[in-house]
Parts: sequence; C-alpha cells; structure tokens
Amino acid sequence: MIATLAFSAMASAQRVPRAENGRVELLAYPPQGLESPRVVNRGETVWVEPIRPRYAVRLLEDGQPRVRPQRGALVPAGSLLFGLRVTGGYAYCPRIDYNAPVTRVQCFRDFNDDGVFDGGYLTRHSRTNTQFLANIVHALDRVVPIPYEAVEPSQALEATSQIVFDRMRNGEPSFTKYLDDERMDTRFTCEPLSDQPELCNLLGVTLRIEPVGDAIRITLIDSPEIRQLNVVMTNTALPTRN
Repeated sequence: MIATLAFSAMASAQRVPRAENGRVELLAYPPQGLESPRVVNRGETVWVEPIRPRYAVRLLEDGQPRVRPQRGALVPAGSLLFGLRVTGGYAYCPRIDYNAPVTRVQCFRDFNDDGVFDGGYLTRHSRTNTQFLANIVHALDRVVPIPYEAVEPSQALEATSQIVFDRMRNGEPSFTKYLDDERMDTRFTCEPLSDQPELCNLLGVTLRIEPVGDAIRITLIDSPEIRQLNVVMTNTALPTRN
C-alpha cells in the first residue's frame, strides 16, 4: 500500500499520495526540416521540433536543501521549474541533468494555490535521457515556504524532440519519437484523413507520404503553431517506503 500524507492545515485538507507517477504535459512547436519535400531513409530523422512544458514557474526565493529521508540539493531563486501532473494538481520540478552522477532533484507543490510552495517531493529517476521526465515523485513532506510566479511557455525551459522513420510495416510507414536523447516506447503511424485519404496526420502534423523503395518521400502540408503532447512513464514501480 502506498502511504498517504494529510495536509490538514491546507485549504483543501486533502489526502494525497506520498509517492506517485506523474504525467508531463508538453507543447510541441512547428517541425523544422520539412521546408521542402524530401526523401527519408529508415533510421533517419524526419523532423526536429522544439518542446516546452505547458506549465512552468520561476522560484522567487531559494528552495532550501533537503536532508531526510534522502538529500535534495538547493534549488536557487530564479530557477525555472516544469509542471508534473499528479493527483489533484501539479508538482514543479527543475530541469533534470540526466548526464549527472545523481539525477535526483527536489520538486515543489502549492496545496492552497496562494503562490507559495508548501510541500516538496524528491524524484526517483530511471536513467531516462531527458530533462523533463521525473518518472516518480515520492517522500512528500512540508518545506520552508517558497514564493514563485507562473511564467508563459515561451519563457520556459526548452528541449528538442525528433521524429524518426522506423520502418515499413505491412506497407505502412511507422515512426518513433525522441525527447532529448530518450526514445519513446510507442511507435506511431500516419493516420489517413477521412476527407483526403492521400494525406495523413502524424502527431498533429498533416503530411503527404509516398513510398520510394524502402524509403519515403515526405511533404509537409500543414502544422499548427502549437501542439500538445502528454508523456506518461510506464512500468515504474512506486516505492513502498519513503
């Protein structure tokens, strides 16, 4: 059973899990590299796109170091944090340096929506190679209050995503998506449009795809200025002890 912690003095007086998987809500911006039709071979990048978190904040004061149950480094004032969807709200985490020896970071939560963080988590990172996948947040506890301010996505941290042509499957091309250096498990296909079957939709982008032997020719037809992407970590066991 996952332990829960009651924040009885806070406005919602809700019971929330001390450990849980989060969901990262990201915004994808227009593809780069499809300015003209091009032939793409298996394993090659189809396009690259900037990615930013949908929700982000800036700390107005330092987030103090944490000692127990595990150490969490100071998060300095001015740091940009990205939103991680958890039960009943959002935790906000700093960028994760996935090449660092220790990838654990502190995340913070405002339980009464007064512009001050009053709860904090630690992350448990499964060595995924991206700055925006906190994987698991756990060890929820009170923290010294930290004021913050919301920022627009345009001011938030930016990562890079790329779409790669995987292979032809039963006559249809399939694609994989990378976030930073991490390949997403899901493979994607380009779904034909009902009213224009010669065109298809791949992750919100309208394309014309034509086979050229084992390769494909891709033509960009249309792309929204902003598309939403939700990333959920799977097969990640929650800790039973914090």
